[in-house]
Amino acid sequence: MERGRLRESLGSLRNLAQLLHSLRVGARPISSVLPGARDACEPMRHAMGEILAAARAASGDSDAADGLNEYVAPRMQELQAALTDASDKPLSVKMRLSLEERVTRLSQELDTARSLFDLLADSIAGRAIRLDVLELSRQSFAGPPSGHSWPRETLVATLSGDAEGLEVEVNPRAATSLIAFGVELVADPNDATLIPNIHVSPTKDGCHILVERNPGKMGEDLMLLRRGIIAPTLPCVAAAARANGAALDFDAVASRFTLTFGKAFPGRMTG
Repeated sequence: MERGRLRESLGSLRNLAQLLHSLRVGARPISSVLPGARDACEPMRHAMGEILAAARAASGDSDAADGLNEYVAPRMQELQAALTDASDKPLSVKMRLSLEERVTRLSQELDTARSLFDLLADSIAGRAIRLDVLELSRQSFAGPPSGHSWPRETLVATLSGDAEGLEVEVNPRAATSLIAFGVELVADPNDATLIPNIHVSPTKDGCHILVERNPGKMGEDLMLLRRGIIAPTLPCVAAAARANGAALDFDAVASRFTLTFGKAFPGRMTG
């Protein structure tokens, strides 16, 4: 329920940014919606707080929740102040341009953070099921991180592996997000030719999902819509990995991201 409220609030904020950008919409219609937009900040803040409180209680580790709160809190404060100021004064051209810039920027930044709220919520509330590891990796690229968000850039990666039929027990939404975030953490934001490769391999009792920059690695071509990397991304991804029974190792210098599952299962027979 809180995720739905957060999504709706951010959708309304994005609509306000687009309204401010439209040359066809005059100052009077915009002024009429600003008080409602300002009042919607509190439910948005409440939804974020509830998700973070649940994450702290479920994991017993507050690093991820605290880091995410440190990111969103000043942005929520700036947003509420900007909307309050604009609601209390006539909307001049100068103020409208300033408000458009701030609402657009803050909407995009908070929308990026929403992917992490979704990840934490999925990790503590979703049901774990047994899934094929290669198919799980493939499904990380099956669609956008969520509907009703700002347009996202596309990221290309390849998938390879020698763990056909191997299964792990995970929450599917959280696990696919973990792999997608791993690809983004590894990808070079300035050089699209350094294509990340996801390689799935078995261990003695479990499996590795290794993501590293390897432009020469052959594999299945996949496309991913970026969620966006911000300061609390890695702590949130680490917390979600632990909740799904995986150990995470990230080497920023070597551009290598690894999820290790200590327990895996042979594929179930069909037919």
